[in-house]
Amino acid sequence: MPKDRASKKSQPSTRGIEVTLEEPMYPLIARARGTPASRNPRRDWRFWQPTSTAVKTTITPMFRRWMREAVPDTYRPDYGMMDLDREIEEISGNALLLSGPLNDFFLTQIGGEIAARLKRNSGTGLTTFEDKVPPTIFSQLMYLMKRYGAQVDLSGTKGAGMYGTVEVTITSLAVLNKVFSGTRSDGRNYLLKMHFDKERTPDMQVISHYRGKTQVVVTESRPFKLQYNSSRGKVAVSFFRQKYDRNGMAINTQLQAALSI
Repeated sequence: MPKDRASKKSQPSTRGIEVTLEEPMYPLIARARGTPASRNPRRDWRFWQPTSTAVKTTITPMFRRWMREAVPDTYRPDYGMMDLDREIEEISGNALLLSGPLNDFFLTQIGGEIAARLKRNSGTGLTTFEDKVPPTIFSQLMYLMKRYGAQVDLSGTKGAGMYGTVEVTITSLAVLNKVFSGTRSDGRNYLLKMHFDKERTPDMQVISHYRGKTQVVVTESRPFKLQYNSSRGKVAVSFFRQKYDRNGMAINTQLQAALSI
């Protein structure tokens, strides 16, 4: 005779079962965040690689609970390294130990484009450029920038998701330094570039002479803006740059006057 199969109603429920989560056998992170030259997302992934290698499955509620309850703090990366805020960095994605490397990579990529427009032969005033950023990544960057103090305008979006145009405005240089911190890459400053002339002496030594600098300037009247279009997957970045001579005098006096308002 065929065996009677238990109906779904008679099967015991798994709800309410206590699950013991064991700790990992070794730290997920091999090194702390940020000494110069130890991290460059374009070439060196040693900071994130142990975690990325360990997590090869879809993030499930069970895995999230395991990360929250079972992983000791000593096994987590130093989110607050140097000038970064620990809580903001962890909440905006690094708590999952997956989006963190992508956040750093794309912010470093945008930072590199900013630095490329601060060369000695570059002009002053307003400059713009576009860069590709996937919507899933920009939503993380948007949240991170908002937590640091940026103003986020979602009036151009439709529906519950981030569909349409998002505008992020930063009016503080301190906030901008947090967002594009060199701690995310190799320690460089993406918002300032110093200029030098090199002189070769008769005994073949090279002497560098400081000739000034070009830097990003940010105020309420001259903000740093990122306008993101989700349908194109591109972010339009606009900011103001000022040049100073070796004595600290501004080259663009009209822009300097506007910054003082």
